Amino acid sequence: MPIVGQAQGLALKGRRNTVSDVAPRLLLVVGLLTMLGTVMIASASLPASAIHYDNPTHFLIKHLIALAVGVLVFWVCTRIPYRRLMDWDDKILLLAFGLLGLTLVPGLTVRGSWLRLPGPFQIQPTEFFKLALILSLAAMVTRKGERIRDFTDGPLAALAISGVGALIALKQSDFAMAFIFLVIASYMLFLGGGRLLHLALVALAALPVLTWLIVQAPYRFARFLAFLDPFRYSTTEGYQLIQSLTAIGSGGLLGRGLGESREKLLYLPEPYNDFIFAIVGEELGFWGALLVIGLFLYLGYLGYSIALRASDRFGALLASGITFTLLTQAAINIGVATGLLPVTGLTLPFISYGGSSLIVSLAMTGILLKIAQGASHEDGARLWGRDGRASLSRLGDLGRVG
Repeated sequence: MPIVGQAQGLALKGRRNTVSDVAPRLLLVVGLLTMLGTVMIASASLPASAIHYDNPTHFLIKHLIALAVGVLVFWVCTRIPYRRLMDWDDKILLLAFGLLGLTLVPGLTVRGSWLRLPGPFQIQPTEFFKLALILSLAAMVTRKGERIRDFTDGPLAALAISGVGALIALKQSDFAMAFIFLVIASYMLFLGGGRLLHLALVALAALPVLTWLIVQAPYRFARFLAFLDPFRYSTTEGYQLIQSLTAIGSGGLLGRGLGESREKLLYLPEPYNDFIFAIVGEELGFWGALLVIGLFLYLGYLGYSIALRASDRFGALLASGITFTLLTQAAINIGVATGLLPVTGLTLPFISYGGSSLIVSLAMTGILLKIAQGASHEDGARLWGRDGRASLSRLGDLGRVG
């Protein structure tokens, strides 16, 4: 018996050490992505800043201010016990809905998507709603338990929350963000144990709606046609993708060198924002682009490691939802830049210019770090949660449709 007890103690100690090791690695990966983003924004935005604002560091300065705010928010998120967020989820969601609602008020917004702040600053409420949605759905799935398998308590409740946000995003002509909201809701339901039949029926019902949304908006339909054959629309909707592919292709293995991009000289629209990955490929080459992809993949590995070792169901769902969202947005952005997906307006987390996106991404990783710290200090925690049930039940039960 003493030998068995000693072995169990060693196993538990080894697990705690493994979990605690995730925190510094998460900090390192996020730090590398953020530093790389700062360097690439400084390079990619220089011509546009100089020409449009007579200041070559205009966008860089705004990015650094957002980075400072983001680091502060990250620190705050690491100080708040993440279980408290479950108590505040309704208030956070109402605040996010309130910010979204303000974008519908004439005179308060810039281009219908950003809320005006004092001075030259703006915030994008859809970015903050994204985090509020993950938090709200993680709390909802945790509270409902087995009732999540009922249609009204599962898909209908989740769609009621995400659907309103998606409608407002569509009002802002932000189809990509509306799509992200619905994908997050589907993923959280799937992960929480919702019926696959219900999710499949909702997906089938959504297909004609998504098709109609693409076809009825001329610019969306034109983007889709340009995605299928960009060179046929080389002077219109296909121009941006062609310039992006030109930038990536001209970088070769080692790139032209940092600061030596030609496409950023006003050939490629949004080189410091939506298409910054193309500038990474041009200046840093194949290996630089592969580094970015590798960092995101490793971030995903760390995020899901935290989720699998979370000390409770809510922490597991929250960590998994955050990780999934960051990876999905990165995959879509990179897919657009490389011609694998139609052009959208999603940023590359941590790397693209965009203060709201950066602040929310850092907030997400701050919460991830707090969940990791909670897991490393819970002596009695089981891999799948305190109640002995799988916090990520769907990972072990993919085949059940019932």
